Amino acid sequence: MTLHTPLPERAHARWSDLLRDTPAFGLILVTVAGHMALFGMLTPVMATHAQGFGVPGWQIGLMITMFAVGRLAADLPAGFLADRIGLRVLLWGGPALCGIGGLIGGLAVDYPTILTGRLVQGVGSGLYMTAATIYVARMSDRRNRGKLMALFQGAMLVGASFGPVLGGWAAAAMGASGPFLAGAVIGLATAVIAALFFRDAPRGAAAGHGHHMPAALFLSIPFLSVLAINLGVFLTRTVGQWQILPLLAQERFAAGPDQIGLAITLSALGTLAVLPFAAWLIERVPRVTLITASLLATAACLAAIVLAGTMGWLMVAMVAMGLATGISGPAIAAYAVEITAPELHGPAMGAMRFAGDLGYLVGPVSFGLAIDLTGIGQSGGMALNVGLVAVLAVLFLAAHRRARPALT
Repeated sequence: MTLHTPLPERAHARWSDLLRDTPAFGLILVTVAGHMALFGMLTPVMATHAQGFGVPGWQIGLMITMFAVGRLAADLPAGFLADRIGLRVLLWGGPALCGIGGLIGGLAVDYPTILTGRLVQGVGSGLYMTAATIYVARMSDRRNRGKLMALFQGAMLVGASFGPVLGGWAAAAMGASGPFLAGAVIGLATAVIAALFFRDAPRGAAAGHGHHMPAALFLSIPFLSVLAINLGVFLTRTVGQWQILPLLAQERFAAGPDQIGLAITLSALGTLAVLPFAAWLIERVPRVTLITASLLATAACLAAIVLAGTMGWLMVAMVAMGLATGISGPAIAAYAVEITAPELHGPAMGAMRFAGDLGYLVGPVSFGLAIDLTGIGQSGGMALNVGLVAVLAVLFLAAHRRARPALT
């Protein structure tokens, strides 16, 4: 399957036409879902597995940090390598590194070796996810970009949702190293699929090399504003939903893990349910208007969580936030593609991945320090997140109005 074959010029009336006309995209969706499952498989056992090596509490978090550092190190280089060596190498090389990292972690006899495996997995993940994002960018146009981005986000969400479940099963069957080994199988299988079925198109059919320089991309105010809100969205996901929310629900409502897990799951289901509508909106509503409105809606939902008087209302607010982020995610990705010259899609998508992963890495630490040093508590931390998202929405709108939103 050729990676850069353009989609037919006609508008797609049905979702099924997208997969029929671009069969490689179906494989991308399957492998992306598998990759995100690999990403989440360690969640159920990460802390206990680290404790088994007798490491202090602060070192447990290094399993997450090393993975994030690996992704950050690979995101931008992957964007620039896409045109130099082709997407196919990245699409099989990234998962292969994830598989090797899983084997290193699964067979490790000490904690530094596990961290090495996580670093290798992070590098592989950065290479693969950047390449997959570039692929979607190159396949899309204004008529189908909403549907493609919605399907891509849906695949990531489905994989991330099933990852912890699969990891729990693997741990029950093979012990604490089971999720590592199962992840290795997924990574290596994805690498084989990519190597066998994907082929790079001739250079002339791909994005090509024009006269646009990457420097112009990073000096573009609209693009910089997109990077900022992408960082904010990822930060909100890790801080607001995964870090502060569980602690807030536990402190305020004495919520147990089952209720907290249900709240997070309901938010994910809300995101998944709204994706078809998000695609419809993206193809009909001006991007900047849609992104600004969805960001402000996200801020309002975070504020509703702060003000929730019962666990039931908190869950309602989580569902609403899932709906809002389900619209903002693909809309932001579509807009980033739209304002970028085709020959700069590689660096642009690498930068988008980098910004998101940076938010994932620095968000929990920075907000945790802010809460500890100021004494504002979990509600104050969530309110801080409200302010950040609202400010980013306003700045994004202002940046779009002050600069021409195209790199030409």
